[in-house]
Amino acid sequence: MTAPAGGIGDPANRGAHILAEARALALAGLLAALAGMVDVIGYLHLNGLFVSYMSGNSTQLAAALGQGNLAAAGAIGKLVAFFVLGAAAGQMLAGFTGEWRMSWVLGGVAVLLTIAALLATAPEPMVFAMGALNASMHRAGSIPVSLTFVTGVLVRFGQGLGDFLTRRSSDLKWLAQAVPWIGLIAGATIGSAAFMRIGEAAIWVSVALAALLLACSTAIRQPD
Repeated sequence: MTAPAGGIGDPANRGAHILAEARALALAGLLAALAGMVDVIGYLHLNGLFVSYMSGNSTQLAAALGQGNLAAAGAIGKLVAFFVLGAAAGQMLAGFTGEWRMSWVLGGVAVLLTIAALLATAPEPMVFAMGALNASMHRAGSIPVSLTFVTGVLVRFGQGLGDFLTRRSSDLKWLAQAVPWIGLIAGATIGSAAFMRIGEAAIWVSVALAALLLACSTAIRQPD
């Protein structure tokens, strides 16, 4: 019995699926670049605290508490709280806006980063924006992606490599996890170089990137 024309095994459909997944993965890399850029600008502005890397902030929170530095612990705890609230708000917005969730979330992120830029790189809207950004994309086709959680990306890459080396799996999709990691590193490098040259005004570079990604998201099918 032959497969019906246009089915899953159809070469044209397979090619279209691969192209759509590659496009979504490239977009994930650019979103991660935005996260890396904002995070490094926040890191340099806050002298060692993060606006998207909450694992690092949590470690520093614990260190401050252990040393009895309640003022520092309070400042770090506020960043963590704003990130969680941003993630909740982004997820709610994504749920309300359905198939256009990416555009709506990126619109919110762009507005928040603009507010941060107008307030001399204020950390609160930056942290809130980075929490919300995670709701813009969860998967690139069948590939799970993390936009601000680089540890998760590296864990999935390492686990895939382990399965490949032990021949438990011949699937090479784990290689795709390198894309958001490379994007984050590239964005952070650009953000750091911009901060070294123009100081706090570097945040406007991330505003421009967020606006560009928003424009791109309206022109393509929204990935999950």
